[in-house]
Amino acid sequence: MNTAKNLYSKISTSALCSVEERWQRALSFYRKREHVIFVSDRYRYWDNPGFVQQSLAKVLVENGIRVTWLDGMGWKKHTPYNPIESNLLEVKQLSCLPGRRFSWVLDASLRWQTEQIRHLQRQGNPLLWVQGSLDDKICERLDSIDVYSVFDDAFMHSPGSPLCDKTKAVFSQNAYTDNIFRGSYPNKTQVVLPPVELNEQVFHSSSEKIFLPDGFPKKVMGYLGAFFPEGFDFDILHYLVSSLPDWGFLMVGRTDEQGQKRLEGFQKYSNFYHRPWIPRVKLASAWRSLDVNLMLYRPCRGNSGAFPVKVLEALYFGVPSVATRVPKTSSLEGIIPLSSFPDEIKKMAQAEAEQKRDRSRVFESLFYEMHPKVHLAKVAELLG
Repeated sequence: MNTAKNLYSKISTSALCSVEERWQRALSFYRKREHVIFVSDRYRYWDNPGFVQQSLAKVLVENGIRVTWLDGMGWKKHTPYNPIESNLLEVKQLSCLPGRRFSWVLDASLRWQTEQIRHLQRQGNPLLWVQGSLDDKICERLDSIDVYSVFDDAFMHSPGSPLCDKTKAVFSQNAYTDNIFRGSYPNKTQVVLPPVELNEQVFHSSSEKIFLPDGFPKKVMGYLGAFFPEGFDFDILHYLVSSLPDWGFLMVGRTDEQGQKRLEGFQKYSNFYHRPWIPRVKLASAWRSLDVNLMLYRPCRGNSGAFPVKVLEALYFGVPSVATRVPKTSSLEGIIPLSSFPDEIKKMAQAEAEQKRDRSRVFESLFYEMHPKVHLAKVAELLG
């Protein structure tokens, strides 16, 4: 069982100062623009639990920048979950018309959606930032688009599409996705890791502990987060559980109906324990229960463009990670051990647990690259 304290206190003063200095230089750019419009017609970033991209809005409004987030689309009333209290932040969906199976209704709906965005763009000189997706027919009609951040699906918009051609910057979460766009747009394509707010207030230290079953092994591997069969490799997990009886395996997170059926096959193993949910006050305890973080991803379109933020959370608690080699982990080459062979993963996981290396420098590097202020600064530096 991992007993390390979090590594946040080991971040150097120079690294924290570098974040602030870079952000202060970028802040003048955002103050000139005055307003940032985030839009996504297919993804909802403000469902509960929310996505890490919310941290961008939080930083902006805390620094006096107005933010409008058009989150998903629909014609029925929808109230997004907004945990950020600020009169500078408005989160709402991009409205559309019902009956869009008829071509004339669809065209009218697209015109209306375009006008909703144009109306916001006419209010000063705002930055328009597409998060994940925006219908190409809307993109064709807009005068300008500033940023396109590719989300989990790397193939939602391809090079040559109106969105990709018109935007001034294409941000990818991993090296695999960057390779898709860089050949067509070498001067406006960057790998920009997803923004993660991470500080000592995010993971509350608490006396509340996650209690493992009696007789559970003291050495523990596992994963904290949603895991679905489409993108998580249950076969490798089963191999590890069955071949390492002296190790415990803790999985904390949601899965789907197919995943639940797969989990039924794990019930015969006394060294496997699954919790679909734990309260936030126990999350730090759950991370400290792990000796190794297992990111056993499968290749699938739905996470081809993603980056595993769990690697940063694990490092925050000094927990080493191993992962399968898939597009999602393509930017982790040389940072953590990667393999798609079950036996190699088993050996790597055991070795990482035994080495007890100081991982504070790796954590500091990823902490810096994934800081929301650095994420925002990269936009200002490319467009300013």
